Amino acid sequence: MKQEAIERIQTLREFYMQSPVFVERVTFHRARRQKLNFLRDLSASHLNRYLYSTRMRTAHADAYLLDNMEPVINDGELLVGLPDLTPLSPEEQAELDTLEKAYYMAPTDAPITAAHMALDYRKLLKVGVKGLLDEVNCRAGALNPNLPENIEKIEFYDCCRMELEALVRLQHRYEEKARKMAETATGKRRDELLDIAEMMSQVPEKPARTFREGLESMHFYNVMLWDLFYFGRVDQYLIDLYNADLAAGRITHEDAVELYACFLLLPEAYILPNVALDAMVGGSDEYGNTVENEVTHIAIEAIEYARSANGKVSLAVTDGTSEELLRKAIRLNAMGCAQPAFFNDRTIVEGFRRMGVPDCDAHEYCNTGCVEMTPVGKSGIHVVSPYHNLPAILLRAMKECADAKDFDDFFRGFERVLADEIASRNLFRNRAQMERARNGREPYRASCLINDCLVKGSAVDAGGARYNFVEPNFLGFSNTVDSLVVIAKLVFESGELTLPELSAICEHDFAENEALRAKIINKLPHYGTDDPFADGMAKRVSDAILAGCKGLFTYRGSFLVPGAFSYWEHATHGSRTGATPDGRRAGYPLSSGSSPVQGRETKGPTAAMLSCLSWDQADFMGGLATNMKFTPSCMQGEAEDKMLEFIRTFMKLGGFQLQLNAVSRETLLDAREHPEAHRDLLVRVGGFSAYFVKLSPEMQQEIIDRNEHTL
Repeated sequence: MKQEAIERIQTLREFYMQSPVFVERVTFHRARRQKLNFLRDLSASHLNRYLYSTRMRTAHADAYLLDNMEPVINDGELLVGLPDLTPLSPEEQAELDTLEKAYYMAPTDAPITAAHMALDYRKLLKVGVKGLLDEVNCRAGALNPNLPENIEKIEFYDCCRMELEALVRLQHRYEEKARKMAETATGKRRDELLDIAEMMSQVPEKPARTFREGLESMHFYNVMLWDLFYFGRVDQYLIDLYNADLAAGRITHEDAVELYACFLLLPEAYILPNVALDAMVGGSDEYGNTVENEVTHIAIEAIEYARSANGKVSLAVTDGTSEELLRKAIRLNAMGCAQPAFFNDRTIVEGFRRMGVPDCDAHEYCNTGCVEMTPVGKSGIHVVSPYHNLPAILLRAMKECADAKDFDDFFRGFERVLADEIASRNLFRNRAQMERARNGREPYRASCLINDCLVKGSAVDAGGARYNFVEPNFLGFSNTVDSLVVIAKLVFESGELTLPELSAICEHDFAENEALRAKIINKLPHYGTDDPFADGMAKRVSDAILAGCKGLFTYRGSFLVPGAFSYWEHATHGSRTGATPDGRRAGYPLSSGSSPVQGRETKGPTAAMLSCLSWDQADFMGGLATNMKFTPSCMQGEAEDKMLEFIRTFMKLGGFQLQLNAVSRETLLDAREHPEAHRDLLVRVGGFSAYFVKLSPEMQQEIIDRNEHTL
């Protein structure tokens, strides 16, 4: 890439990392000024007799928010559209505080994970917002408003129309601002601003004509949603636009890498630090053919220049994925980019098939968050909903099943406690979904790009999406496996302890029992060492999770699909969980995803991998993350061949997802002591990339404590 382009990317990156969102952690759901405008309109909407429902008032407030946004075009940007982050005056902040208090007292919300879905950007690039409006108007116009069954549908279309029209008005204010800025600009920046004005005269209102317009259209539609919506399979959407540009001489490969790096950097300015906003490349198309094209490589190469934690690229791997592409991905991880993560196309497609998803949709998936799998443009799925703390459930079972006759009897008791927990939390989630169906929460323009909402005349929250699974997530999987091994060996096999005695030791955080803790850590079998007994216990735990979810249904008439990863919730839940039988101290983070307990991978990476793959991962489409830390030298030079074979083997054996950390313990320790010198250090946590110095001290220690492997 040309030095001028590299300098642009570096300058933008530095600028975005100084935004209030990044520095002050201003909420990404709505920046303060936009939230103030939203609440101003919502609070006054009762005066408008045409806004007869909560849904209509919410859509009108979203339109008002868009109509009152100041266009933001920063120096050097090629892609535009960021929130107005100018500080509120003291009077405005007081007004916002008052309005927020009233808003959260009103029945307009429900505590359940919002968004986390990929929109149908293929459709947006093809028809534009105008095409969506034409479809809305056509479907609404075909309905008889006097029939009761059409009233709710017409309301939905009215909400969509309000928001879409406001989005187009905002787009053209960007066009006007770019032209006005060009009047006083000089040289190359003047030409760039005129190009921006031309681009904003077209997208997202009209179909994208170029690669750059494709990126802008997706970004502009997405950022104005003020929530976590994902970009899906960008190499499939953008390849025709790129090829047309290439044929017309409008773009080079280097130009496209620069543009995609700019695209990756934008979330740094408006998404909280260490919150993933992914696109996925590679994988297979609806016919099962491997997808790998020029845009696949462009997106992967852009990672090196952007070095973003928030704007991410994930790589879906098939048997046909080229060695060239995998080597590029390995080298990026070796550089410390902490990207891309590797997803197993075969396992994921098989998982969706088992759930009854037809092949045409099963192949078009992406991770919508860390590792949660949802079909692109068809998802009303609630992910990580809720988090279940498996070690806490086990500690409860140890109390309730203290009189178990043998280990099998105890395990049946654990299964009962687990099933009760899943069922009770599912009931709460169903009630939350019911409330969301009554009042709605997601922006209606998001539903415009979720099949089959426009066809049905129903928003996502009303059940309009094609798929509506709920994906509960199970934390501390490996702590639970190792703890059950301890119970089996020391309580029921050797009789060294009783369950009440072991419970009391955990309650006192192994006080005066350090010898026992050392024995547990150093002498007993562990998951992550390819030990048959421990790996068999992992299968029993995974089967217990599946059994606990089976037969439970959701408010929208769907079912539960589990996951076992963590984001950073393994630290949050670990901080309030007592010591566990595996030797984990009270308050220490739980194990990360489905990876072995920190520090227990003592027999090398192959043994750790074999343990992780000793149970069927295809049923855990709620997401699995296998985290492995290697010395940087393991991914460089001749060692790159071994890493390539390691990844291929992981995929062949059915692994779900593999993410790599290539940073030494010494570097991590120095970054903890001197954060100002390691501001850009990226690591993989529990399914996502993160700036190490932005993590809590507990999370930093957890990453330091992970085994460092060599191949």
